[in-house]
Amino acid sequence: MIQPPAPHPDPDVSAGPHELRPGLWWRQVGVADVPALQEICLRTGDAGRDATARTAFPELLADVYATPYAHHEARFGTVVEDADGVAGYLLGCRDTAAFERWREAEWWPPLRARYPRPEDVQGFDAGPLRTVHGGVTPEPVWATHPSHLHVDLLPRLQGKGIGRALVQRVCAQLAADGSPGVHLGVSGANPGAVAFYRRAGLVELAATARGYTFGRSFGSVGPSAAGSTATGSTATAPAS
Repeated sequence: MIQPPAPHPDPDVSAGPHELRPGLWWRQVGVADVPALQEICLRTGDAGRDATARTAFPELLADVYATPYAHHEARFGTVVEDADGVAGYLLGCRDTAAFERWREAEWWPPLRARYPRPEDVQGFDAGPLRTVHGGVTPEPVWATHPSHLHVDLLPRLQGKGIGRALVQRVCAQLAADGSPGVHLGVSGANPGAVAFYRRAGLVELAATARGYTFGRSFGSVGPSAAGSTATGSTATAPAS
């Protein structure tokens, strides 16, 4: 496999907040950010477009793709805020298998009681409801790229290099923690996201009729380089 460029050697990976550029700050995500995560996930949840009019459950997308990261391994999550508040995030985890074991034990049960089953719903909501009620089958890529990430920015932050800075930041964090690689899923219906991840230095690992799996390999020598295996009932990174 062609190895993409290594992360920047000196990114700011502390909790923050720190000024990213004039008028913009980034910091570690926290539980207090959940309302902002819900809003951003909803407003970008239809292959990068606003999904508000498509869902009967405004918190559903975030419950699957955003909110749990504020509760589990928040150290790998970053929010970006300006004078108007949080306008973007990168969320991730070191070990997808461990993340999904946690969700199966603690996160999904109350949501399964709250949300209808996917067979009782038609249209846009059926996909995320299948994840709530059934989880996701493990994928071979987790053995080589066990970490995953997910980026969403509101339009006012897009096209300014912020997404690439976020990817650089979390890749440096994950490599320092010993991860051998990171992956993510992206919908084929979102060509802007496909182009973004390629510009950010990720390479295509797999493709299906529905989308792509992108990833980056690290030459990790961190404290837990050999400490993760992709076993158990797990879920992949959400398709952006």
